[in-house]
Amino acid sequence: MGALAWCAACHPEVMQAFKAERVERGGSPPSPHGGQWRSQGWRAPGRVVMVIQEGSCWVRRADGSREDLTAKSVVIWEPGEWVEYGGEIVEGYKIESYWAQDLSDDEWKAIFAKAFGPEAVG
Repeated sequence: MGALAWCAACHPEVMQAFKAERVERGGSPPSPHGGQWRSQGWRAPGRVVMVIQEGSCWVRRADGSREDLTAKSVVIWEPGEWVEYGGEIVEGYKIESYWAQDLSDDEWKAIFAKAFGPEAVG
């Protein structure tokens, strides 16, 4: 057996990959004025991978509790899991998320209507 046969993460039945249909980047420099930011929660349409590159944030767990994470952390949501996260602007942050499947137009409209009111959807 070659060297790759002993690497579990390299085994085709173990390693998982996907082509991202949607990529989001977000961030804010540190601000002495403070404030909070958060995502509008939704169900993951497919696998979603979020990388916290700088700063810190929290993610909502399935039981409703929050878990605090710092830079260089990775969160993976499976299809159907609740996706919600946020943080403090005073600390600043930089994140990227990769979506295996995007939400439909109707799902995005429902999220915007919930966040900004029905008139924002048009």
